[in-house]
Parts: sequence; C-alpha cells; structure tokens
Amino acid sequence: MKHDLLSRLTELDAAPRSELSAADLDRKERLLRTVLSDTRPPSKPVVAAFRRPLVRRAAYTMASALAAGGVFLAVTADPSGQGGSAVRADPPRHSRSEALSAADIATWTATAGKPKDRSAFGWCIDQAGGQAMITNWDRRGSIDSVIVTNHGMAKYCLAGSADGSGVAVAIPLPDAVPADGIALDTQGARGSGPARFHYAVGSMGSDVKAIVVRDHGRTVHATVQQIISLPYGRWTAWWPDSDSHDRLTGTLTLTFADGTTRTVKADSLTK
Repeated sequence: MKHDLLSRLTELDAAPRSELSAADLDRKERLLRTVLSDTRPPSKPVVAAFRRPLVRRAAYTMASALAAGGVFLAVTADPSGQGGSAVRADPPRHSRSEALSAADIATWTATAGKPKDRSAFGWCIDQAGGQAMITNWDRRGSIDSVIVTNHGMAKYCLAGSADGSGVAVAIPLPDAVPADGIALDTQGARGSGPARFHYAVGSMGSDVKAIVVRDHGRTVHATVQQIISLPYGRWTAWWPDSDSHDRLTGTLTLTFADGTTRTVKADSLTK
C-alpha cells in the first residue's frame, strides 16, 4: 500500500528522476563520515545560545546606567567657597561617639584651612540620606566641619581626625538677609572639660566677605560661603571653650566687599 502511494506521488512529480553525480556521492559520503565520527557530547540547546547575547547586552546597559548615575551622585565638594556641591553618600560608619576628643580640639586653629577629603564626615552625609549639598566645609587643626543640607533639612557636622568621633547639630535653613546684613541661626556648646567647644552658625548678605567672631578671649575667623542662586550665604565658626556658659556674648566684625567694616554685638543677634 505504501509502495503504491509512493508510485502515485512519483507520477505527480514534474521533475524528471536523475541519478546522483560523482561529486554528489562523494559529498554524501564525507558528510556521513563526519556525523559518524563525531563522538562529542551534545552541545547546549540552541535557544540558550541565543539568550546569552541578550543577557550580555542587558548587563552592558545596566553598567552604563550605573556609570552615568555615578557621575551625577559622586560630584566632589567645592571647598573654594563658590557654592555648595552635590555629593554621594558614603557608607555609614557604625562606630562613632557623639563627641570630639580633647586631643582633636587641642589642634584648633583660629583660621580654617582647606580640607583634604570628605571621608571624615561621610557619616554625616549618610545621615542626610541620598544626594546632599554641602557648604562651609573647612578644617581647623584635625577637625573638619561642614553644613549638610538635604530634603529641606540641614545639619552642622564636626568630625574628628581618625577615631570616628563627631557631632551633628540640627540647624534651621538660612533666612534671607540684606546684602550688608547678618543673622545668627543657631549657637551652643558641646562636650565637657578640655573636650568642650562652642559653635555658631548664621546667615549673611552677599556683600559680606569676612566675619571675625570674638568671644570669651577667643578670636575666630569664620568660614563664609555664598549659596548658589541665592542673594545670601552662610557663616560657621567653632572654638574650644571650657567655660560653662552656652551663650554667645562677644562681638562679630563684618568686612564688606568695598573694604569697610562694622562690628555688632552677639547678644543683639539673639533678641
């Protein structure tokens, strides 16, 4: 029955029957020998072979996206005083005492120097969460201080040299002040004995180029920095203070862009 069906189908085939040529027979024999001589285990399914390039392309795309995001998040701080910069939060530092050591405070200098890197206060940026803006970054002796702002909240942070010590103080956002004006946003003291220090944070107008704080025998050249896109900036100062008082009672001398100066009493700013 099967042969009869094949015969009928052959009759319907329009192509004439032809024998294989010598070249065709030779190719057929070589292909057969190749198949029979291949003793290797079966390879992976063809579908898996097609998946690999897709996974690789997806990985490349993800790596490119992370690299692009890193450029945005890891912008370094600008210690030159030309405005704040956005920085990536560093990994949290799990062991940190809420204080500064007496040894670090003993290295204090009346004039701030340029900081080296932000590793000392990475924990402060981490507390802010996500992307944060830092301003007023300075270094006095072995202690860095900085203002970290994120999501409408700000902190004034001071970090010790290498022992993980540091202090974070919540501060209000700066108030708008006249071009020649100054405001005291917050002030206080932390620590005790030789590890005690006083701090002050405020706002100043765009014409104010320098501020000198004098309090209880200390003279401090404050760190001043204008805020990008705003007509005012912030000033910060801290100094060793073993006295028991918590109030700023001295004076602040302002130097303006035209070289003139004005001295105001600190208690006039707290009323």
